[in-house]
Amino acid sequence: MIYEAEEGRLCVSATGDSLLMRRLEPYAEPEFLAIRDLLRDGDVAFTNLELVLGEMPDYPAEHCGGNWLGVEPGLVDDLTWMGFNLFGAANNHAGDFGTGGALSTMAELRERRLRFAGLGENLERARQPGYLETGAGRVSLIAVTSTWPPGSAAGEQRRDMIGRPGVSVLGHKVTYALSQEKMDMLRDVADEAGIEARRRNRMDMGYEDPDDEGEFTFLEDKFTVSGAPGTFTEPDEKDLQEITRWIRDAVRQADFCFVSLHAHESGCSLSTPAEFIQTACRAFIDAGADGVFGHGPHVLRGIEIYRGRPILYSLGNFIMQSSTMQRVPAELYQRYEADPLTNTPADVFDNRREKLAIRRDPRYWESAVARLDYAGGDLGSLSIHPVHLGVDRRRPQKGRPVMARGERAMKILADLKELSRPYGTVLEIDASSGTGHVEVR
Repeated sequence: MIYEAEEGRLCVSATGDSLLMRRLEPYAEPEFLAIRDLLRDGDVAFTNLELVLGEMPDYPAEHCGGNWLGVEPGLVDDLTWMGFNLFGAANNHAGDFGTGGALSTMAELRERRLRFAGLGENLERARQPGYLETGAGRVSLIAVTSTWPPGSAAGEQRRDMIGRPGVSVLGHKVTYALSQEKMDMLRDVADEAGIEARRRNRMDMGYEDPDDEGEFTFLEDKFTVSGAPGTFTEPDEKDLQEITRWIRDAVRQADFCFVSLHAHESGCSLSTPAEFIQTACRAFIDAGADGVFGHGPHVLRGIEIYRGRPILYSLGNFIMQSSTMQRVPAELYQRYEADPLTNTPADVFDNRREKLAIRRDPRYWESAVARLDYAGGDLGSLSIHPVHLGVDRRRPQKGRPVMARGERAMKILADLKELSRPYGTVLEIDASSGTGHVEVR
């Protein structure tokens, strides 16, 4: 054996969403530095960079990912101080400041020689892997988002037309299944309200395609008759083929390949991923990925070991400081019923907290760092280190991660154990160390 990479050993720490608004380096609490030390102690430390680097680099986009997250570029240096060296950049905030913001983010990351994926000058570049060179071997990352506002998806390049900067996206189709009786009622509603007449007019003029056999479109949603009513989702086949094509490319070009998937879409509860997310994640593993790092819904989701590879459906919020932004566009004032002339950002965030129940939910402020150890190219161990973000603290402290201990750690691990159970995953809780250990099969 000549090269270290031939041993197939790799130590990876993975986290969820980082919405960083303020410096990290000044803080020295032991439970905060414990996270930093964990991230530094390995070959790869991953996070989803849910920011636009370049404070107000362009005009605020008409559609944002929920807030306009533009920050001073130097903040990313604090993430590297923490130990992060691999970044997912495909998410619903990458386009908060339009194409200018997307270009600014890429420029700042490249200037610092930081490795990222999921954001590009056009669709093909956004699809392509980012590569990180480590002593243990070459690591590739594919990043994609299934949640994005209009205007932020990357555009395809042509010989005669430049592509659009943006994120790599995974679309999906939603179908609502009804009984025949309910479907007949829905058609009656569409006829009586004039909805169907207007839709047929659009079809006659070529603005809308006819329904596929067995389907009925009502207010842009697809319905079908079934003996098992419910909501069913499936990934966009073209997007999935393009993403897996690049995974297969990355597997040949690197020693390890990981996929970052930003997905807000849920199933029967916020903690359950939509059906198409599970389908896509398994397809990523089938294409050769060594693991999938999920994030997006702002809460933890379960862990699946599929074909010996980990799918972390969501690691929750790792850093959540969006309520300490100094400036926000007028639209956010209007959305949360604050006067742009007399109110301040703190008023906006006060109103948002009252309106958005999720921000008062303890789960929003609970997270985890996943530690993955590979040997011989296979996953040897997966440990879970529970984290909390100061759920009961004031806004200046709230949102910065510290290692969870005691009852809080046990609660986070117990929740994750239950969320993982439907996938057949066994998560053992070590009360003495306050960590969880996933049975790898």
